[in-house]
Amino acid sequence: MDDWVSSFDAMFEANKVVMQSSCTQWGVPNNSDDEINQISNSIQSVASSTGIDPRFILAIVIQESNGCVRAPTSNYGVVNPGLMQSHDGSGSCNNGGVQNPCPASQITQMITDGAAGTPSGDGLKQCIAQSGSTDVSMYYKAARIYNSGSIDVSKNLGAGIATHCYVSDVANRLTGWTTAASTCDSNVIGSLTGAAVVVGSSDTDATAPATSTATAVPTPATSTTTAAPEPTVSVSTTPAAPSPTATASSAAPIYPSAISPCLEYYTVVASDYCVLIEMKFGISASQFTSWNPGLDQACTNLWLGYQYCVKA
Repeated sequence: MDDWVSSFDAMFEANKVVMQSSCTQWGVPNNSDDEINQISNSIQSVASSTGIDPRFILAIVIQESNGCVRAPTSNYGVVNPGLMQSHDGSGSCNNGGVQNPCPASQITQMITDGAAGTPSGDGLKQCIAQSGSTDVSMYYKAARIYNSGSIDVSKNLGAGIATHCYVSDVANRLTGWTTAASTCDSNVIGSLTGAAVVVGSSDTDATAPATSTATAVPTPATSTTTAAPEPTVSVSTTPAAPSPTATASSAAPIYPSAISPCLEYYTVVASDYCVLIEMKFGISASQFTSWNPGLDQACTNLWLGYQYCVKA
């Protein structure tokens, strides 16, 4: 924890540049200065009432929505709204209609829903309690639980049914990462022994967790929280082959930021997430994001029902 950014104010200031343009990915108005200031005020207020370190709340906010107050609400069986993509929370400025400006009361409610929990699901406070730890690891374990509902039986926080880079990204945000490209390879899971395990191998696959609690690109119907939600399905070593076409299908819209020309497209379905799509088509994470440059660094903003470029 000594390696974390020294103060909440310093960490928040460093992430302002992210929050100033974070809504562009969803085609809604970007945060105003007043809205950004209210995010800061709300985090600090809720941190005080819940006992959670405000830097941790901020890291999850950035991981889930990049701090966009008008982040869209996802619904794959459970409503996942707001800055923290909470479990059936009531706070949102983009749930059936975009609010601009986003009222201070809604911003505070979004942070409250994600940090303190809702009547329907756990927040960071409950996830920290479930971690069973009292040292700094409680935050990293809580991040894993918030993302996927449980910790893999191996205790490796990058393994199992989860967004494999989620905890790594959160840890890096806490120690100062803001806009630089992530060096986490979601296809490979590190280990304490220094060995690298390819995602989907029998050494890392786990049984499905209990219901997920919170997340940041489309997740399946069994997920409980998301932002453009984090995945909660296992990655198979032999994923089902997709049926892409050499040209875009008229049945689904093309992702607006996909490069042109593109030789092959794939339409995102509810169970998809970036790693799975990359495995299906045998492409790297850098290829997928470079061919679809609107994707954020953590690849957490896939649009359900849109066609993405998978060959160029």
